[in-house]
Amino acid sequence: MKNGPIDLVIPWVNGEDPQWQQKAAPYLSVKDFNGERFRDWGILKYLFRSIDRYLPWINQIYLITDDQVPVWLDSSNSHVQVIDHREIIDHQFLPTFNSNAILMNAYKIPNLSEHFMIIEDDMLFTRPAKPEDFFVDGQPRDFLIESPISPNEDFAYILMNTMMLINRQFDKRKVLKQLRSKYLNLHYGIEIVRSLGSCFYRHFTGFYNRHCVQPYLKSEFKTVVENVFPTECHETITHRVRGNHDISEWIVRYYNLVTGNFIPSSPQRYRYFEIGQFEDIRKAVNDEKYFSICMNDRNIHHFDQNIHQLRSILNEKFDQKSSFEK
Repeated sequence: MKNGPIDLVIPWVNGEDPQWQQKAAPYLSVKDFNGERFRDWGILKYLFRSIDRYLPWINQIYLITDDQVPVWLDSSNSHVQVIDHREIIDHQFLPTFNSNAILMNAYKIPNLSEHFMIIEDDMLFTRPAKPEDFFVDGQPRDFLIESPISPNEDFAYILMNTMMLINRQFDKRKVLKQLRSKYLNLHYGIEIVRSLGSCFYRHFTGFYNRHCVQPYLKSEFKTVVENVFPTECHETITHRVRGNHDISEWIVRYYNLVTGNFIPSSPQRYRYFEIGQFEDIRKAVNDEKYFSICMNDRNIHHFDQNIHQLRSILNEKFDQKSSFEK
């Protein structure tokens, strides 16, 4: 199968919007409003600039929001479309503030191409890329690397729930026998050591997640959500707030990995940072070594000071307006 047009899906929320806060107040705690989950670092504008610079071949961009539109976004640009939650999520489960539930419905976006990618609003593209860097012969590029889940925060519950479904559905020994060349693949480099440390366990211990742009096939996404794990996916969709009983939309990725529906690729093409690692972020942006980077907002104090420094770094590199801006 050849590569078709490739769309990009971006979930976004402006947690500082008073109307959104009023809607969310009955469901979210004060901690949620003051914490990192919903606050906006203003990276989205630079993400669009990075798309303009490095991935001009993207077919269509779908921005998933809850009745929100960035003030700078030029909605008349035919290559970007704002998708409201009401267009993809059943009304009985709205409003929702659960990123797992929102992305579990991404494949329902009207006119979404078979080949699409999801990138979060805390990520950027940082080097020129071609369609073949994400899809080869119609299959997504990815890496089947085991990496034990090391629980130190509530999100680990979600990872454990997701992995439990995979282990119940698949016999690890049979999978490894069938996919040996994709499990121990030289493209993985030093990260293959992670799998070597886990391969003797009877069940999968977890998969290596790189927090990067993730390619999918719409048909496979639909199959996993509606046919393979319909009960568990539906249950997560009913949860208006992310919780310890959720599963992640990564269930689709994990299913693709254990069924071999991917082309092995290096995880070193991506990089994860925590906001505050400013010099490392500056270097990654300027060196153009990674296809995408993630700048995660965790345990950051002095928000105003940090956001000013981050935007200064990004504006040095992406100082020109994109075609998606007014």
